[in-house]
Amino acid sequence: MASRRLATLVHAALLLAAANGLQAARRGMARSATRAAARAAVSMSALKPGGNVLAVGNGPVFLLAAKTAAAAGYPTTIVSARTELFNQLLWAEDEDRDANLRILGVTEDEDVTAFNEAVASADALIVAFDAEQTLTDTLLDVVLPAEGGASRVVCLSKHLSGKGMGPFVTASKVAANKEVWCAPPERVEMYRSFEAKLKAKVAAKGGDVTIVRGGTLKGGGPGDPESVQTVAPTLAPRFYAEIVADLVNWQLLFDCETRGVELTPGDSAAGPGFQAVFTATASDARPGDSGRVQVAQALVRSLALDGAAGKEFGVTTKAARDHPSDGEWEAEFAKVL
Repeated sequence: MASRRLATLVHAALLLAAANGLQAARRGMARSATRAAARAAVSMSALKPGGNVLAVGNGPVFLLAAKTAAAAGYPTTIVSARTELFNQLLWAEDEDRDANLRILGVTEDEDVTAFNEAVASADALIVAFDAEQTLTDTLLDVVLPAEGGASRVVCLSKHLSGKGMGPFVTASKVAANKEVWCAPPERVEMYRSFEAKLKAKVAAKGGDVTIVRGGTLKGGGPGDPESVQTVAPTLAPRFYAEIVADLVNWQLLFDCETRGVELTPGDSAAGPGFQAVFTATASDARPGDSGRVQVAQALVRSLALDGAAGKEFGVTTKAARDHPSDGEWEAEFAKVL
């Protein structure tokens, strides 16, 4: 009874972590050793069509990753303490909601049971934080049990090499845009430590990890209502009201002007350097930036690629009025895998 009570408390704490607006959640259980052994035997294989995805993290990029996974045909589960807000951010008023995306609440016993089942039945795990944070050790154990659960993992991290960083970038974060990635040493160490723990944990169960690196995250909505495209899922227009307080909505302009993507091998992408003061709220393609829509696409598309298992690559921006086609994505992945 005591162990059962402890498990319930862990599950409850996990759900409550979703309570801060755009912050979203996690939780877990286990499967059989037989299933784990079988999945270890198919290590390095791509996530099959229709595979179950569990997405954890916070912020717009997390919601986008979940919506993108659902649109790709993967039944996807997330947790929210504010389901109504999440739905308003995910779906425009005239947009049909994707039945592949399931949003669990945080208040009912059925939510705990459903999340346990989602953890146990997950074929893949997406970890995507908009904020500069990672999963705690406790929550990592919850969403990645030692036996069963996801064996294919894709994780959003940051450019950690330090290239193109420095005092100008740090100053731009303070003065212009608090979401600027300036690679402070303590955050770099946090990400490196988490990546190492994640890789070790997944390797121990015969699985594979893909690390997708980003810089300053920008955009995420549909852009100009007159130029909305269905090639890549985006958040609803409500997103702009939630995230932008500036008089000029540069996030919306970014989503109109910077729909292209360039992938970089390993951890090689550079920050904005001396240009940081100009790039912090720039809507065009600039060094050190990553579009949320493109990051979400990279996370989900990498799950379906055999060659992405065990690899890392970066997502940078490119000027374009159209989202990349499947062929363009294939060409970009060919450069880095």
